[in-house]
This record gives sequence, structure tokens and C-alpha cells, in this order.
Amino acid sequence: MATPFHAEVVTPERVLFAGEVDEVLMRTDVGEIAFLAHHTEFVGALDITVVTVRAASGEEGAGGAPAEASGEQQRFAVHGGFVHMANNRLSVLAGVAERAEEIDVARARTALEAARERLGREGPPSAPDRRGAEPSTAEPEAGGTPLTGARLALLAPASAAAALRRAEVRLQAAGASESA
Repeated sequence: MATPFHAEVVTPERVLFAGEVDEVLMRTDVGEIAFLAHHTEFVGALDITVVTVRAASGEEGAGGAPAEASGEQQRFAVHGGFVHMANNRLSVLAGVAERAEEIDVARARTALEAARERLGREGPPSAPDRRGAEPSTAEPEAGGTPLTGARLALLAPASAAAALRRAEVRLQAAGASESA
């Protein structure tokens, strides 16, 4: 049996989840990560990602609903932010996040198509070539490095690539992705 630890998923507007968990999975700037009890201290930037929380037995789920059994999974679409693990407590701090059951799938599909069209017109954003420069939509061979993962969420949140990733993550969290 897994040792539970405390985790929370928080936005400026509300706490989406707070309780004892067995495991939390997400994608950060260093790749996919699974947090378990007694994980080493960690601070990282979040990708635009699905955060999956496996609640500990007998704990409350999202919104205060009782967890039915150990291992109940809850998913959240998180649009970038930070994660901090210390002293057996995990905090996911996101500017924007939503519970899977709150996602409007039709709206997410519409956003996905609009982002695909926009990305086709604008191309992918790239990292700045010099200190302090704004991210550009220049092609990588023009001197920039394509932004992906947490760098995309942090440096180009208004880009078409970030909008596309947000729509994909919302559909994945809701269990309605094209690959699901």
C-alpha cells in the first residue's frame, strides 16, 4: 500500500483539489514526473499538461466529494505554472486550470480547430535570440529555437502553438482526445 502525502492544485481563483494522495503525475520542464510520498524536494515549471491525482483511500476528492476507493483518479487541465514538492507536500500552482468534468468538450474541439488554422498561418514561436527580446514566430533556421513544453507556456502563452496545446490538454483531461 502506498504511503499518502498531501497535494493541492491551486489557481488564483480557487483550490481545485486539496487532500491526501498516493500519486500525482504531470509534465514539467524536465519531462514526465510521478510524485510519490517522500519524493526529493523539487521546484519546476509546468508544461501545459494534464495533472493526474490518485487520491488516497478514504480521502475527499475534488470539490469535497468522497473518494470511492484508493486509487480514484482525478484529472485537471493545467495551462502552465509551477510545481513545488517539499516536506511531503506537493503544490501545483497554476494561473489557469480546470477539473476534467468542468471542461466543455465542444468548445475545446472548436478551440483546437481554430488553433490549428492559426498555427498554420503563424508558424511555431521561437525563443528569443538575445537577452530580453520577445519570443518571435521566426523559423528555427532564422536563428531562433522552437519553444515547446514549459518554455512555451511561460514565454509564449498567447501563441497559436500554446493555444493548440491547451485545447489538446483540455480534451485529453476530459477523456475526449482524438487519440482516446
